[in-house]
Amino acid sequence: MLYCLDLLNPAFPHRAWYDDDGNVILPGFAATPREPANEEHMKEHLHGAFAEKEDRAIPTPEEQNVEWIIVEDEPEALHKLEIATDEATATQCNPRVPLLVHVQKRIIAVRRITRDAVREGARQYRVSIGTGTPLLRRALDDLARVWDAIWNFLAQPVWVPTRKKRIKEYSRGALFLLDIFRFGGTFAVIFCGLFLALNYDSFWQIVSSKISVLLSSPAINAPEDKADDAIVETLRASAMQSQDARERGELLSFLPSVGPPDNRLLIPKLNLNVPLVTPPMESLLQQNWTQVETDIQNALVGGVVHYPGTARPGQAGNFFVTGHSSYYPWAPGKFKTVFARLSELKPGDEYWVYYKGDRHRYIVTEAKEVLPSDVTVLNQPENKRISTLMTCTPVGTTLRRLIVQAAEIDPLSGQTLKIGERARKDAAPQTKLEALPI
Repeated sequence: MLYCLDLLNPAFPHRAWYDDDGNVILPGFAATPREPANEEHMKEHLHGAFAEKEDRAIPTPEEQNVEWIIVEDEPEALHKLEIATDEATATQCNPRVPLLVHVQKRIIAVRRITRDAVREGARQYRVSIGTGTPLLRRALDDLARVWDAIWNFLAQPVWVPTRKKRIKEYSRGALFLLDIFRFGGTFAVIFCGLFLALNYDSFWQIVSSKISVLLSSPAINAPEDKADDAIVETLRASAMQSQDARERGELLSFLPSVGPPDNRLLIPKLNLNVPLVTPPMESLLQQNWTQVETDIQNALVGGVVHYPGTARPGQAGNFFVTGHSSYYPWAPGKFKTVFARLSELKPGDEYWVYYKGDRHRYIVTEAKEVLPSDVTVLNQPENKRISTLMTCTPVGTTLRRLIVQAAEIDPLSGQTLKIGERARKDAAPQTKLEALPI
């Protein structure tokens, strides 16, 4: 006969012992008692185990809520008893074992729940597919019947009289497609006519520039970059031309190179010389963005616009300029198509800016298209001196923005200017006033 005593009190140092009848006593397992225990024997055994602690009261099995189980004919109860005994033994050796056992039990429970959920989900999907297959087949059959009805309707013949009073046979489908083609073609022609009428000035500038290039080309196989080379050579020879003019005695050649009285943008390749307008800054400082947009639109009437809040020419940052590629013909101003040919600028081309009497030279480094919502083109770098020209593209629409970025270089040497570096200016003529030709 085997007894198990649930003695979780650390006062009991022994794991198991024998009683006088040869029964094995194991702590750590609790069950429903089936046979009363020998209480007197238990008291004597406990008294012997704690004889050295006389001042400590020996708890009785009733006080400890001791439960006994006798396992003779139940192997399952014996297996549970062994597991409980091992857990109790491990608990006495390592107090973390109950937590580990608890975690393991939780993991096993989660795995079981997950496995059951997956199986149940798979079963439900199988049932759903099995139930929906007939419905899908029925829907396909209905769709086929509908298609047959439509096809039979479109295939029905229709007799239409022509202008020569002849009767011509069409099917309903062919007649329907013919009407769509007629209506779509008419609408496309009307739309293209209105689009060209609203943007005729911009398109005429583009077409005329292409025609002039073809007419001025000496040969069909001539290099495409001869026009650019001519502009570069003209700019390089400006100093020599000034010296020749001095030798001829021209008065203007003795005057220092100064800018025009107003701010201007010059693009030699596009034959542009337009005013550079700076709108007021009050709306920007007040963060009144609606008024900022109104100020920009009003400034575009007088030329291209230096975008408020961006760097000025010669400063570190992004000198940002915007202009119209096309605008309403009835709108005021004569600069509605100023940037219609801006897409012709390629890396290596240059343009000039006169700002408050100073001359600034820029070389194009990049040309790209961005979305209207891309505001990164307005970023102000702290380690560069760049400029950006922006307009709407394609011409006559506002679908995208054409961005042409350039780096500021020295007007004389052509070297890229660093932060804080000043451009070299033409030396003033060392000629006395009395020596000037009059």
